[in-house]
Amino acid sequence: MHVQIHPAATYPPRLVLGYRADGRPIYPIAGGATPAEPSAAPAAPAPAPPAPEPAAPAVPTPSAPATPAAPATPAEDPAATIARLQKELDGARKEAGAARVGAKQAAADEARAELAQQIGKALGIVKDDGPPDPAELTKQITAGTARIGDLEASLRAREVELAVYGLADKHGARPAALLDSRAFLKTVSALDPAAADFAAQLDAAVKAAVDGNTSFKAAPAAPARSGTDLAGRAGEPTTKARPTSLTAALRDLYKT
Repeated sequence: MHVQIHPAATYPPRLVLGYRADGRPIYPIAGGATPAEPSAAPAAPAPAPPAPEPAAPAVPTPSAPATPAAPATPAEDPAATIARLQKELDGARKEAGAARVGAKQAAADEARAELAQQIGKALGIVKDDGPPDPAELTKQITAGTARIGDLEASLRAREVELAVYGLADKHGARPAALLDSRAFLKTVSALDPAAADFAAQLDAAVKAAVDGNTSFKAAPAAPARSGTDLAGRAGEPTTKARPTSLTAALRDLYKT
């Protein structure tokens, strides 16, 4: 049986306080226990890791050559700027003009198509539910245009004839003889009765024809007799004046 000893007590060195179960002595704290048996031989130290291989020297990457700075754009001359802007403006105007022409052409084509449809209906060529036949419509329009042209030419010829008769007395001309002359008709056929200078041109043509050809001149009127008319009817005065021209004689004859 082991005796319990206060741990704070002091003992002389090498005092055996007791024995362990295995027979080993127990010494005070000052001396501690019997030194332990030496342990087995210390283990061999672990081999040191091999030294790392030296890294390959870094190959320097060549830097890209510096891109040269673009040269500064020289300032545009004011005159060149004005010329460039004017050119751009002209181009824009031409483009706008072309657009307007195209729009007008499209509108004109549409109007012509509508007019052709209406004309075709009026002529009985086009039905309400069908488009006009271009060939037949062209034929009808051509015939109508030719007829209108003939009527206009005939009307223009009549107006020229009336104007020639109106100028005959002024130039002492025979209007029938003038209008029977191919040369004279060729001269006046180009005149337009609707022109402002038509009267002046026709007057000059009549005068030139009469002066150049005596056959166009009217016969001179018979001279008036002097004195009284002894061949007068019974009961009528004998002092009636005789007509001095063919026109006056016809007027007296027909009482116009």
